[in-house]
Amino acid sequence: MPKIQNIGENALFDGIKTLTVSEAVAEKLLEQISKGKLIWGQKLPPQRELAKMLNVGISSLREGLQILQATGLIEVKRGQGTYITENSAKPLSKNIILSLNIGSNVKNLMEVRKILEVDIAILAAKKAKPKDIKRMTTYLENYEKFLGKDNLKASEYDLKFHLALVESVDNPLLYKISLAIRTSLEEFIGSIEHTKKGLDNHWKVLEAIKAREITKTRDAMRALLALTERTYLKTSNKIDKEKKHGQNFIR
Repeated sequence: MPKIQNIGENALFDGIKTLTVSEAVAEKLLEQISKGKLIWGQKLPPQRELAKMLNVGISSLREGLQILQATGLIEVKRGQGTYITENSAKPLSKNIILSLNIGSNVKNLMEVRKILEVDIAILAAKKAKPKDIKRMTTYLENYEKFLGKDNLKASEYDLKFHLALVESVDNPLLYKISLAIRTSLEEFIGSIEHTKKGLDNHWKVLEAIKAREITKTRDAMRALLALTERTYLKTSNKIDKEKKHGQNFIR
C-alpha cells in the first residue's frame, strides 16, 4: 500500500495568514466593490468618517487605502477626496503593465490582438448599430484631421475608434479586456508614428462593417493588424537600441 504523505511533510499549503488591520481595511472595501455596494467612480467618505465606520485607526485606514491605490482600485484627487476609480478596467491594466515587457513581448501582444480583434470586428459587422457606425466614423475623421500634425491626438482617436468598435458588440467583458490591453500600452502606442496607410486600413475595416460584409471585415482587420505588428516591431527595436545607448523610453 502506498504511503499516505502527511500534509505537513510537503509545501503544498502555507499557514493561514493573519491580516493586518490595513490589509483588512483593503479587503473590506474590495468586498464592498465586488458586491456593488461601492460603485465605480463613487466618492468615499472623508477619511476620519470612514475610519469610524470601519472601527479602525486613521493610520491603518490610510495604509489600507494606499494598498488599493497601488492596485488602481482607488484614486486620490487633490482637493476633492478619494474615489473608486471610474475605469473598472484600470486595476487589470495595472497588472498587465507590471507583467508586460514591451521590448520582448510585442509578438505575444499581437497574437492576443489578432485573436480578439478579428473576431470582435466580425461581431461588429453583425451587431453594430447606426449610432455605433456614426461614432466610429467621427473618430476616424478626427484621426485624419490630426494625422501628420499631432501624433498624440491621432493616437487618441485611433484608441477611441477601437474601443467604439468593441463597444458596438455589446459585450462588457470583451470591452474591459480590450481597454486593459490598450491602457497598458498607452505610452508605447502614443510613440508610434501614425501613417496614412494605417488610417486607410482603419477606413477599410469600417466600410466592411457598414456593408455587413463578414469576409471583407475579417480580411480588412487582419491587414490592419499585420501593418500594426510591423510598426510595433520597428518601434520596439528602436526602443531597444535607445536602451542600449543609455536612453530611457519611459520618462
